[in-house]
Amino acid sequence: MTHLPISNIKLHFRFLLVLSFSLFSFGISAQSNAREGIRQMVAAELEFAQFSAEGTKNAFVNFLSDDAVDYEKGQPRNTKTFWQNRDFKGVLTWQPYFAEISDSGDLGYTVGNWQYHPSASSDKPTAFGTFSTFWKKQSNGAWKVVFDLGSTHTKPLDPYPGTITEAFSSFSSPLPKNQGIAERFVFMADHYYSKNAKTAVNPYEPHLSKNARLLYNGQVSVYGIKEATDFLSKKADKSLVFTGMKTTLASSGDLACVQGIVQTKGKYGSYFRIWKQESKGSWKIVLEVVNI
Repeated sequence: MTHLPISNIKLHFRFLLVLSFSLFSFGISAQSNAREGIRQMVAAELEFAQFSAEGTKNAFVNFLSDDAVDYEKGQPRNTKTFWQNRDFKGVLTWQPYFAEISDSGDLGYTVGNWQYHPSASSDKPTAFGTFSTFWKKQSNGAWKVVFDLGSTHTKPLDPYPGTITEAFSSFSSPLPKNQGIAERFVFMADHYYSKNAKTAVNPYEPHLSKNARLLYNGQVSVYGIKEATDFLSKKADKSLVFTGMKTTLASSGDLACVQGIVQTKGKYGSYFRIWKQESKGSWKIVLEVVNI
């Protein structure tokens, strides 16, 4: 056995103490970023909803990021420009009931119920559904909508939930060494998930988070891995072709969004999936929205 001199032992102890304190401080800092981030993001979502009740077109023009992209007939378009030129007569109202944030507190999404009113928010709604909004913190600190998509279904039993459930990362992933490569990894995971869903024996369950949430037209939000697996196994349309177009990854490397085009038999729509790194190298789907 090799014995270290007393002086070396003291230096070694001090190094471990400093390292432990640094790691502890980093963990506290990450938690602080996430909690402050989700507070700001939820506040932006509620303000967005309030603006929409007073004028939906103006709300989207003000809250969309300049580089927000959505898809029409299989082609990408700038969402903000689309809303600026859109002749939208009705009013959309909504109530968020769920929000999740990245560890870095700069990327997250919200989920809730929406209603369409023919001319004013006081009108009786004529359509209902579930929305999900993907948010990103801008360089000036403001939160903007990067992508927004939802499903249409019958009026839910509880359309106006009174609380918003918040979710955070349970795994502190190492910061990505290369953001582009990390985004490409998630993009390919999304691609192979879509491809293997047509032929694999067990195509869904291994890739879904235990808290997976699905938004599909005609179906009130599906929540939980068992419910999501059952729904996809019985009702997923295997003729759908998913083409990922863009991946956005949090700076902390633990949360990502893949958005793109879905098509079948000459029909086109949009989709996006939120992927979450729940353990080292293990990415799971926490949200899937398909609108076609």
